[in-house]
Amino acid sequence: MAISERILDLLQAEGIETLWGIPDPGVQSLFHAANRRGMKVVAGHHESAQAFMADAEARMTGRPTIVTGNQGPGVANLLPAAVSASKEKVPVVFLAEQRSRFLDKQVRRAKFQYTDQPRFFEPAMKYVGIIEHAEQTEDILREAFRQAMTGTPGPVYVEYPQDHVNQQIEDKPVLAPEAYRLVSQKAEQSGIEAAVELLAGAEFPIILAGTGIHIGRGHDEFQQLAEALQCPVIPSWGGRGVLPDTHDQVMPWGTEISDEAIKAADVVLAIGTGIGEPLKFGRGGIWEQGHADRKWIYIEKDVLNIGVNRHIDVPLVGNLKDICPQLTTALAPRKTFERPQLLSDLIDLMVAFRQGIIDEAPDTYPVHPGRMIVEATRESPDDLIMVRDGGCTCLWEGLYHIFKGRDYLA
Repeated sequence: MAISERILDLLQAEGIETLWGIPDPGVQSLFHAANRRGMKVVAGHHESAQAFMADAEARMTGRPTIVTGNQGPGVANLLPAAVSASKEKVPVVFLAEQRSRFLDKQVRRAKFQYTDQPRFFEPAMKYVGIIEHAEQTEDILREAFRQAMTGTPGPVYVEYPQDHVNQQIEDKPVLAPEAYRLVSQKAEQSGIEAAVELLAGAEFPIILAGTGIHIGRGHDEFQQLAEALQCPVIPSWGGRGVLPDTHDQVMPWGTEISDEAIKAADVVLAIGTGIGEPLKFGRGGIWEQGHADRKWIYIEKDVLNIGVNRHIDVPLVGNLKDICPQLTTALAPRKTFERPQLLSDLIDLMVAFRQGIIDEAPDTYPVHPGRMIVEATRESPDDLIMVRDGGCTCLWEGLYHIFKGRDYLA
């Protein structure tokens, strides 16, 4: 069978039905075969733009995505999105076209659209693979998916030289992802029991929620656990949208109201967060106040992240989509959690604060940034997909925008 058909088999086995890339001779056979299969082929105006769109698709589906780039300048234009995907832990496959492998060791100068591409991507990638021989295609792509989706997710790079574009390879049965990589992982029962013991005995637990809930598409499982616990939910900046801002347990990180919840907390359940510098690594600033000896439960996919930024009392290593239901089920017969009065009081303060900010947004000309966001929010649907820039934009948006959707790309 044609190598392009085999590549598409492997992509579709992972649930990928969209190819992001600008048409080029190196991928024409791949794109034509994708069209025949009814897959979507989306060509952006620029390689960087289409790579960021692939990034967004991965965040909004929980599946890996793929973007192609023409050898040389096209691949170079993928770099900004590659660095972003690395920092944000997004599983994007960068399928980089390349000229013939013969040029790699050819002693010549000024080769046309040829450079040693992998060296530019290696610092940002979880894996870099080059298809040296057509028969290696399956192994390299499967390793790419394995690396992208195992432990902390992240981007990978696969180089696709022109030598192989029209080659034929053996037609083999296509393996499902669970046949060659870990697709689900529950926490050890001993860890679940220890977590239940802490949560059931807590006077005022809180949940610290991060971006991993978005990338892992664990919203439903997370919400069931949060509502069972009836405790404050504090989303990190990137975790906003794990529950709507209007949910009666949500208070954003960095407000005086969430600070009060943290000071009162004797147990923290951290889910989908790196507990990084914006959160004071979970041990400085506000964390030093109140119950400074509070206990920590941490749901995390990568065992190497446990205990780095702060001590963790109960690590639960695995997939949050698997572990959240484990905890919800284990807690049910142990305790029915009642909503604490402090939570109700804090949420009342949060609602009043937000409404006050909106009511006081200056109605001036030129238009005040806060007023612009207030008016835009009024016209926005509840299932809004939010793509937020950094800098001062995020400050105005965070203060004046009440976000009711799930997909918050920041």
